[in-house]
Amino acid sequence: MPSSDFPVVFTIDGSSRHEIIMINPGLSVADLASKIQELASSSPNCEEFMSKYKKKGAAERVTNITVKWAAEGRDPSIFPKQTKLTEGNMEAVLNMIARMPGADVIDVKMQKAASEEDEKKEGGEKK
Repeated sequence: MPSSDFPVVFTIDGSSRHEIIMINPGLSVADLASKIQELASSSPNCEEFMSKYKKKGAAERVTNITVKWAAEGRDPSIFPKQTKLTEGNMEAVLNMIARMPGADVIDVKMQKAASEEDEKKEGGEKK
């Protein structure tokens, strides 16, 4: 049975930077990270505050993906508030999100990848 796509909101570092993405339970963590990175780099909803005044540097890369579970309909004394996504739990977690679309949120930690210019600067300082 093929998996069907469903919408989910992701936020970047718990900030107001966000977007809605279509995903399916068959994705790997790397595939999800790649989709998020691609969308985050082009979405006006994911722009950093005052980003139009910053120098363009290296693209941001996903370093961690966590699901923040909605409390509604779940016993908070036994159900976790959040779960880190891994290859081992990815399919199960995404299937749970699909059962309550719009309730749970994916929180993504992103970090700028070191640019060649930054690496040269660091290399020059280590004398």
